[in-house]
Amino acid sequence: MKKAYAIVIRNGLILLVRRQGVPVWDLPGGELLSNENEREGIQRLIKEQLSFDSTIDDLIGIYTKEYHDEVTYVYKVKEKVSQSKMESQDYVAFNFFDLQNLPLNIFPDRHRQIKDYKTGRYPVRLSFKGNRWFIRIEKFIKERKKRSDSK
Repeated sequence: MKKAYAIVIRNGLILLVRRQGVPVWDLPGGELLSNENEREGIQRLIKEQLSFDSTIDDLIGIYTKEYHDEVTYVYKVKEKVSQSKMESQDYVAFNFFDLQNLPLNIFPDRHRQIKDYKTGRYPVRLSFKGNRWFIRIEKFIKERKKRSDSK
């Protein structure tokens, strides 16, 4: 499974989003379609989920998980129109946060990816090894998403 997420910076602040039923902040993005490349996919996701047009600046990193077949691409994304109006039916909340003072309840993988962005030394190629904590959080998120989708 391929996924792509965006780091959107506005006035030195990073955009984080929350999904319905999940009390964890995340980067905007998600699963890619099987026939699209990563750059096109993240632009599509941003347009569909947040209703603004974007351009891709840089690849921050490619992250793989050894314990299941998943590849995540993280890109630095710019708004085509500065201070774009954002609307979303996919997210219950979206907000901009100070890069040095991120919320505590941020998805663990994204914490690492934001840290890689802040170093300025990218692109990064990283492989996550099996970790029960990650697996439990992902399982919790998937169960909550299934419940909210079935309602």
